[in-house]
Amino acid sequence: MQSSRKISQVLGAILFALACVFSVHAQATTGSVRGVVTDQNGAIVPGAKVTLSKKGTGVASTTQTSDTGAFEFTNIQVGEDYSVKVEAANFKTTELTDVRVSLNQATDLPVSLAPGAVSETVTVTAGGTELVDTTTTNLSKAFSSRQVVELAQTTAGPAGSAAGVNNLALLAPGVTSSGGVGVGTGGSVGGQRPRDNNFVLDGVDNNDKAVTGPQSYISPEEVAEFSLLQNQFSAEFGRSNGGNFITVTKSGTNDFHGTFYGFVRNRYLNALDTLQKNAGVTRNKADGDLFMPRSDFFRGGANLGGPVFFPRFGEGGPSLWKLRDKLFFFTSYERLQSGSAAGAAGIVTPTAAGMALLGTIPGLSANNLNVFRTYTPVAPVNNEGTIDVLGRLIPVGDVSFSAPQFYKQNHAVINLDWNQSGATQHHFRFSMTNGADIDNFANLPIFFTPL
Repeated sequence: MQSSRKISQVLGAILFALACVFSVHAQATTGSVRGVVTDQNGAIVPGAKVTLSKKGTGVASTTQTSDTGAFEFTNIQVGEDYSVKVEAANFKTTELTDVRVSLNQATDLPVSLAPGAVSETVTVTAGGTELVDTTTTNLSKAFSSRQVVELAQTTAGPAGSAAGVNNLALLAPGVTSSGGVGVGTGGSVGGQRPRDNNFVLDGVDNNDKAVTGPQSYISPEEVAEFSLLQNQFSAEFGRSNGGNFITVTKSGTNDFHGTFYGFVRNRYLNALDTLQKNAGVTRNKADGDLFMPRSDFFRGGANLGGPVFFPRFGEGGPSLWKLRDKLFFFTSYERLQSGSAAGAAGIVTPTAAGMALLGTIPGLSANNLNVFRTYTPVAPVNNEGTIDVLGRLIPVGDVSFSAPQFYKQNHAVINLDWNQSGATQHHFRFSMTNGADIDNFANLPIFFTPL
């Protein structure tokens, strides 16, 4: 037992230090729950005990209603599995289940108590329905983890693009595509250019300072909630005057939960469109160049979240000790790759006759000429006229060849959450993304190299 306490204290110190380091410039990634408690006649009920609990982690916070019957819980993690229990003398206990907490919003819960004994309980299901903010002038739109995974907008865009989850903003009112005007990601919010948008991931600035847009890729499978804040936002979101694209990643719970997923499309599964049919493209490899061109895409991976276990040594031998309601993890890995039909590349080079003429010109470096002949393809026909090399006209022509188009990406996430108490929580977030494609800008096959 003593060793368990020491481990708990050491972990608390480490996570507290990490939280202090990584949260200096953090922005809001939580919501709040508030309400007013009244009786069946509408009279306020002061001094009532109010308990907010999260089913998945068992974390609970308690407060009392004020003289005006009001209560409020702040800095609450987003989710739909909260319950609120209200207890007061001479009233039945009322419990509201499936309470939804949305990012950067206040969940208002008017509670009406019925006369009776405290031992009697009245349960009301909130149902996790979408909230309508009636107390502020903020214009915002939130998407749950299920919506992020199932809506098609999150898979739009090129492979490896960080725009996927942020494309959900196009479903919000007042947001349109940029129409090709200006650089940036996420669409035009309130008529402004996309370059005015601001991106936040788990409370940390996620803006690419070089090209405008999100810096880090976010997999739809790891998102707890995505929210677009469009106007009237507080000073903490004051970096840009466009839309604020705020994403919060998932956390673990007291139970283990995981998914394994994969999305595949390629030339053997894709349907032929009308343009391809009109051009004579078929699925028959015997047709050679008319065989359906390559168009492959794969996104797959797995994630797992749950409580953290530690070894405990006692008289009965080693065992596993779980920090129930205290320490949780969530980890995710995703592989993404795409390949498309080889793009047409071309250059102008000497014909065979031109190459022979180059060897007869005095003053040319023999070494340089040898390198040129080694790596430069010979034009089959003289269709580009001639070029002058030291007074000699060299016939040249077009040369075309295939340039490969391929991309691959690995993405991993590790999240740790330490609930020190109902009033103190620590969150650690790690995200890694690396990618590689083919450098074909040199326009010569010999120089095509992986990046």
